[in-house]
Amino acid sequence: MSKRTQPYGTWASPISADLVAGKSLRLGQVQGVGHDLYWSEGRPADGGRITIVHRDGEGTLIDLLPPPFSARSSVHEYGGGELLATTDGVFFINAEDQDIYVVRSDRSIDRITEKEGWRFSDLCLDEANQRLIGVAEIHRQDHDPEPENVLAAISLHPGQRGAVERLAEGKDFYGCPRISPNGAALAWLEWSLPHMPWEDATLKMADVKGGALGTPRTVAGGSGTAVFQPTWSSDGELYFVWDRSGWGNLYRLAGEEPHCICEREAEFGLPLWALGARAFTCLPDGQLFVTYFEDGLSKSALLDAQTGTLSGLDTGLSNVYGPTVLGAEIAAQVTADTEAPAIGLISRDGAVDIIRRSAEFDLARDAFSRGEILKLSGKDGRPVWALYYPPANADRQGPEGSAPPMLVSAHGGPTGMADRGLKLKVQYWTSRGFAYLDVDYAGSWGYGRTYREALNGQWGIADVDDVIAATRATVDKGLADPAKLVISGGSAGGYTVLCALAFHDLYAAGASYYGVADLEKLLALTHKFESGYLYALTGTEPGDTDAVFKARSPLEHADQISAPAIFFQGDKDFVVPPTQSRDMAASLENRGVPVAYFEFAGEGHGFRAAATLAQCLNAEYAFYAKVLGLEPEEAVPHVEIKNEGALS
Repeated sequence: MSKRTQPYGTWASPISADLVAGKSLRLGQVQGVGHDLYWSEGRPADGGRITIVHRDGEGTLIDLLPPPFSARSSVHEYGGGELLATTDGVFFINAEDQDIYVVRSDRSIDRITEKEGWRFSDLCLDEANQRLIGVAEIHRQDHDPEPENVLAAISLHPGQRGAVERLAEGKDFYGCPRISPNGAALAWLEWSLPHMPWEDATLKMADVKGGALGTPRTVAGGSGTAVFQPTWSSDGELYFVWDRSGWGNLYRLAGEEPHCICEREAEFGLPLWALGARAFTCLPDGQLFVTYFEDGLSKSALLDAQTGTLSGLDTGLSNVYGPTVLGAEIAAQVTADTEAPAIGLISRDGAVDIIRRSAEFDLARDAFSRGEILKLSGKDGRPVWALYYPPANADRQGPEGSAPPMLVSAHGGPTGMADRGLKLKVQYWTSRGFAYLDVDYAGSWGYGRTYREALNGQWGIADVDDVIAATRATVDKGLADPAKLVISGGSAGGYTVLCALAFHDLYAAGASYYGVADLEKLLALTHKFESGYLYALTGTEPGDTDAVFKARSPLEHADQISAPAIFFQGDKDFVVPPTQSRDMAASLENRGVPVAYFEFAGEGHGFRAAATLAQCLNAEYAFYAKVLGLEPEEAVPHVEIKNEGALS
């Protein structure tokens, strides 16, 4: 069947906003117990509620949590570590009250804790002492700006169930408490402000006797290095990721000294934005199943812990996240280039069996755009990494000799990276005839400490320079129309968007999702977890921020923005409060710049409800169509644009 020729950016697409939002599940934490598998699963069509799905040894799937229960922790605001699967049931953090509950195979639910102001996360089971051990965050008021963080023991003993005892305190943050198989030792991470967990985190260990912790000792990390994911093997060996060399490599504690078991210029860890994150798992035969990023690619392998031999697996996947042992296989979140993200089982030879997809659709493979990893040259010759997605549609093609409009994406974090594998939000754009450039600018994860620290002191400069350089390099390759470039980003990515609009004249329009506009207000109002992050990113010290913050805050330079902008914001955002977007939009409107503003009741930092997600996508497309003079084949919603007359 021949394709119809239509101008780029106007194509009718089978990938609707409702498919992206309402029919796409959000697959979360995965845990295996014997032959039983459990995972958390967000349901946008149910207001973003997160249930727990159980797959038994026969392959039967059952939803364990009925409404109104929702498994989501709010520790550090980003949460994670929302469930712990055991042979006696699945312990979970309930979103509404942040207490611990347990749901059993018959779907009966019991409440374990009732601690007003306490939040829990990242649990492990201490069977010998009939208790859970986890991270607790204690708020004295609603969204306390300075909550106390501790390691806590939660009793499961009859007559004392739900009683909470502090095991470790005094540090600003704790994470990843893990009890040894024989119950004789506890390992955990701790770090303090102004550091983030990937900047400086220490691995501690203490003996456990009669339920009490002995004197903690430092195993690794600290002094400008960070440890990730302490994990015990079944035979009592402690493994972890440590970036002592500048790369997050795998280590084993042998006696009293840690030994690197696979030295490689690759990242075997992840940035610990959400507790409970995992990048490797210990197999019963002593090998490790590992995932890592190398040269921009996500890879999976089996690692022989004794010899350090890394045996790559040809899975055909774009990314594997949160692996866990399930019988003789590995279960994990998996992504591929032309199929929806899924829960999959990976065998020792790399074969993959999909057991749950985040979305089901009947679309031809040529309907999807595949991301190409680009290593480009940035300012002063610094490398810049990006993923380029060309326009792709099974029924449409662009006019010969023309180039497509391009949406440039700046990921959040900024310590993060562009997603690998099929992402329906990206395909929403490429299937309509847009090119899509996902930039891993300086500061991104996956390229070593040097690349990440290139953003220190340079936020609002180096990230913007890299996005600009990547955009221009892509245009120079003939892959995008230089007159039809737009830029979009959320959170820290929204800040990069606003800086690009304020300090450069390259983009025809921009979209900011809960983006930072005023650094001073961000510092004053943001939550404890990130309260020191801003100093490292901007190269400032407490009490000496005025000059840099004014120079780098888009709100201070709104008079330099002439490109139309659209804003999306949740009114319950406690990471980047809504005043940031409100003030920026009002400033542009008052100056006559075309601007659209959407604020969603009940949404926080990162939207969850299907209606919100769909409305944002459709509104952003309608906004770009108006600004770029496109005439979409599909009907698009009306978007109220203040100062719309300035577009003509």
